[in-house]
Amino acid sequence: MKTASLIRRAMIAVLLIELCCALTFAGTSIWHEWRVRLRALDITINGRSDSLIGAVQDKEDPAAHVMVDPQEFNPSPNDVYAVYNQDGQLVGESENASASLISLGSDGFRNASIGDHRYRVMQKNALRIIDRDETNGVGRKRPVIVVYAATADYVWHEVGEAAGFYILVSLVLLFLTAAILIYFLRRLLAPLRDLALHAAAIRADSLTFEPPSSVLRIHELTPLADALSKTITRLRLAFEKEQRFINDAAHELKTAVAVVRSTIQLLSMRSRTPEEYQQGLEQALNDNQRVEELVAQMLTLARASERAEEMLVNVDLGREVASTLKAIGSIAEHKGIQIVPSLAHDVKVQLPQNAVQILVSNFVMNAVQHSARGSEVRVAVRQGQEDEKKAVLEVEDFGSGIAPQNLPHVFDRFFREDPSRSRETGGIGLGLAICKSIVESAGGVIELESTQGKGTTVIARFRPV
Repeated sequence: MKTASLIRRAMIAVLLIELCCALTFAGTSIWHEWRVRLRALDITINGRSDSLIGAVQDKEDPAAHVMVDPQEFNPSPNDVYAVYNQDGQLVGESENASASLISLGSDGFRNASIGDHRYRVMQKNALRIIDRDETNGVGRKRPVIVVYAATADYVWHEVGEAAGFYILVSLVLLFLTAAILIYFLRRLLAPLRDLALHAAAIRADSLTFEPPSSVLRIHELTPLADALSKTITRLRLAFEKEQRFINDAAHELKTAVAVVRSTIQLLSMRSRTPEEYQQGLEQALNDNQRVEELVAQMLTLARASERAEEMLVNVDLGREVASTLKAIGSIAEHKGIQIVPSLAHDVKVQLPQNAVQILVSNFVMNAVQHSARGSEVRVAVRQGQEDEKKAVLEVEDFGSGIAPQNLPHVFDRFFREDPSRSRETGGIGLGLAICKSIVESAGGVIELESTQGKGTTVIARFRPV
């Protein structure tokens, strides 16, 4: 899959924004220059038209027509003008006047073009007051219409020069900004590169991670560094836990297989009677059964660890416990232990399939193993109190109890309080670990209370349905 560069993306985004800003600035500046210079031209044209009006004089004929006295007005060589009387008759024009420029239209300014030349044209109504000696100083009013046009080529030329200047400055600033941006982005993203290099140095045989100091100085990167550190720590602990499990499992399997082997070797060391061979085979079968139980419980624990992804089903906790107690009741009876149930009805919980049988079997069998003949094991299912609102499974015995220093380890895999117990009475040390995994996968909690010499109580609490 093709990868993308954050630096490149950030640069392109910023440069595009700057380019848009530069184009907007250049366009606005050019428009402003054009308006200012056009306004200055309009003022110039208006002033020249006033001078033209001052050159309007009466003719010497009785009709009192007006004319433009060339001695009174000296226009720019490229200017074009025309003067009309109030009837719209042309009374004076420049020599280079073009009909399209001096034709009458509406008052005000307009743009016009002749060939490759641009013109700014103004038309306005004016009143010329002419003072003559024969009228004893009384002025004569002569209304006229003035059309005046001046070339606007230089305006567009100056606007073009200003546009080139603004565009050049914008491009220079854009390239300078790009160079500065590249430098600062590389500096800014350097802690991320340091973090990636340190993370890439993590190996399976060395699950340690120490965030670089450059990352810890960045407020926004500190949570990421902390998350990586905690994740690596959890991974290391998980690997260590699995490694201990593998080592313990290998040791237990090796011991169990060695027991089977020693039994067979002992049986084959010399000739024996049929009865001795029969007893030896029975012993080998018993030892082999212990190996099978060990493997079965290891598989159960592995499946229990994956129960978070298993479908949970609604079960009646009291009914399921009663069914399981009926199945294992003969074992307790054979050992002289009385099981005393106290099972509430309609206590519904969500658990994986067959989870209740595994829980109750482990809890009750542990209690039976640690109880003296003639004692009892109490099994209760109840709904928690109002402030608790949990479904509770509780198994209580009155046996030997557990030493205080061993209580924190009772849910550890392969933990046995008395490692020297015989094969007949000793457990494998996986039962409570399996139960803990099942309960927690269902969102519940499990705890154990024990007083040495008085008994033990195991309590599992589940969320009710």
